[in-house]
Amino acid sequence: MHRKVTETVLSFLNRQSKIKVTLTSIALALVVGTIDVQTGLEAQLHFLYVVPIALASWFVNRQTGIYVALLCVVVILAADAIGGRHYSAEWIIYWNFLMPGGLFGVIALALSQLRSKFDTLSELVGRDMLTGLPNVRAFYDLTSREIDNAFSPQPLSLAFVDIDGLKWINQRLGYATGDQLLCMIARTIKQNAPRPDLVGRVGGTAFAVLLPNVTSQDASAILDKIQKELKEERQKHAQPVTFYISAIACAKAPQSIAELMHEAESRMTRMTRMKGSSKDTVEIAQVDTLPALN
Repeated sequence: MHRKVTETVLSFLNRQSKIKVTLTSIALALVVGTIDVQTGLEAQLHFLYVVPIALASWFVNRQTGIYVALLCVVVILAADAIGGRHYSAEWIIYWNFLMPGGLFGVIALALSQLRSKFDTLSELVGRDMLTGLPNVRAFYDLTSREIDNAFSPQPLSLAFVDIDGLKWINQRLGYATGDQLLCMIARTIKQNAPRPDLVGRVGGTAFAVLLPNVTSQDASAILDKIQKELKEERQKHAQPVTFYISAIACAKAPQSIAELMHEAESRMTRMTRMKGSSKDTVEIAQVDTLPALN
């Protein structure tokens, strides 16, 4: 339960713009400062300032995190001054500025560096090592993010591209040739997709293409072009493979990514049962509502 709530909150914050997160961090620092003034000099609330610093450092960047850290120090000194704190020597003011400032700065630097390493690791984990495309998990996340950001009436299409004949190539010509074929297919699809970042490898011979804000007619034209380019590449390399493209076009973006993926996978499964036929196929089905998953 707690893990699900945490993942939901982190996902929500990741979807927000950097400006929103920055303004939220500044507002939180001022709120903590207000509470600091209300509690007086007896209670120290320095640890609460870590929250806005962490938000800015993790979800924006290192520079913003440091700026928010400096703001928090200024707010602390202002709260002390408003509360009536007096210093016996002037150097104490500078000391009180440098101590929390140094600590907050270290926190900002550490969190931003950790986020950078986290993003690098996530990028590696979410990439297919052969083609460099997002793998199935990363593509699922990308699709989910697009659906969350889509306006309700916005159309959306999801296409699966599968190939037949790779096993024969691996057995007769070697796995290196098969790998070259997969890379060629990935490159061709990516070059002809409106959003190259929304192309993924979701199986051994299966690729997926998400087409947000694209009508069924436009999706059909895009997929026909991809099929045409794949045929031309096949002719250049003289490879005996067959291309199957199955797509589902939604009049409006579905509420659930699971429903969209399930329906698209089901249609592709029905199409690939015909494997063995040497005829390339492109099918696109237009639906108004997706069947709910039990």
